[in-house]
Amino acid sequence: MNRDWTDFKSLNGNIAGAREAFEIACETLFRKIYSDKSVSQVAVKKGDDGIDVFIGELGVEPITVIQCKFFLDTFDNSQKDQIRSSFKTAATSDNYELKEWILCIPRIIDIEENSWWFKWKKKKTDEYKKSDTFIKLKNGSELIDLFKEQNLYNQVFKIEDSVKIDEIHKAVVSKPLALPEESSPKVVLFNNYTKICEPYYLERQIDKDFVNSLKLNNLWVFGYSGVGKTTLVNRNLLISDLEYCSCDLSPVDIKSSSDVLEEILCKIEGKFNIERQTNDNKIKQVTQILCKVGKKIVITIDELSVKEECVLKEIANDLVKLVTHFNNSATESEELKFVVSTISNPKEIIENKSKAGEHFQYLNCNNWSVEIENLFEILSKSLNLNLSESKTRILESSQNSPRILKSIFRKIVASNNLNVIAVEQSIKTVESELVN
Repeated sequence: MNRDWTDFKSLNGNIAGAREAFEIACETLFRKIYSDKSVSQVAVKKGDDGIDVFIGELGVEPITVIQCKFFLDTFDNSQKDQIRSSFKTAATSDNYELKEWILCIPRIIDIEENSWWFKWKKKKTDEYKKSDTFIKLKNGSELIDLFKEQNLYNQVFKIEDSVKIDEIHKAVVSKPLALPEESSPKVVLFNNYTKICEPYYLERQIDKDFVNSLKLNNLWVFGYSGVGKTTLVNRNLLISDLEYCSCDLSPVDIKSSSDVLEEILCKIEGKFNIERQTNDNKIKQVTQILCKVGKKIVITIDELSVKEECVLKEIANDLVKLVTHFNNSATESEELKFVVSTISNPKEIIENKSKAGEHFQYLNCNNWSVEIENLFEILSKSLNLNLSESKTRILESSQNSPRILKSIFRKIVASNNLNVIAVEQSIKTVESELVN
């Protein structure tokens, strides 16, 4: 059985899971190649000095830095910027001396990409007066060959796991499995997304649209309560490694647009430690602060729930004014983006639709009619629940809402009974708790 890096991505859930697994695989590989040396992975956090994995004794001798970048589908300016930044951080660190720098990627780069790589490599080796071996690239094919040479290929690409999976399913039959901590019901049926929940997140086309659209424009995400708007936003900002300032409006008693703008002001003042200037116009105050930020960041405005239609329209129009004013004021507005989330369709509450269309792209989160079954499969398999007899009833009761579907699963797990009658009781309990 032969597998490639696309298979590797699928085996680890998606791009976020594959990125973490790729770094672990690289560490395992280099530890085996350099068995006589110290090979260590560095915990992911700010201030890691540009190190994913290093070879040698840090602080005692010059070290080899292994930079692991899971660039699979694209190798454009964003990826090149990450390479430049990672190398610069490692090459200029005051905490260690760099012996050599090795970039590991699963991608096979094309002619133009190779041209860029070798020109950049030559420039940097000349700049730091180093030999040609100071900077190296291990591409996807070379890494697979190395995994095979070191007898790691089956482990990394989970060949043995696939052979055994049918035996495992036959063995467990109806006997429930003890779930590891990371696969506990609380994690599988998460409310608030964190990276540990990634294997249980259903990646849809709208996730790809979100990531790609945010590169070009501000986003306005909308959809009914319970369709996963907040999770969509938070998850895709996290896996894209984008810094963001979250303006969560859920605790705010919103009576006017001024209340929303004041909360946004307070959040960004706290986030960037910049105080507003004396000015009665809150839109100008927000813009003045954001123009001073000077770095790539996303401002999210979430949980905007207002019953009074006139107030909601006032807020929507002020948000359009805010984004318009900022884009007109900032010299590099492409470095900062806004993501607004509402239940209402923005086209129904914004007065100046043409102006809003210039600055926002709209994403409708309501389309779960096809995907809800896929989410059902992820949850039932992750929790080791055989619900085939009740599947149709559960899906109908979920009303194409991931929130309701998870509520049903929570009741089923709590009841610890999978027979049809018990599952039906769990469904009815959830239905009775729903607020119309």
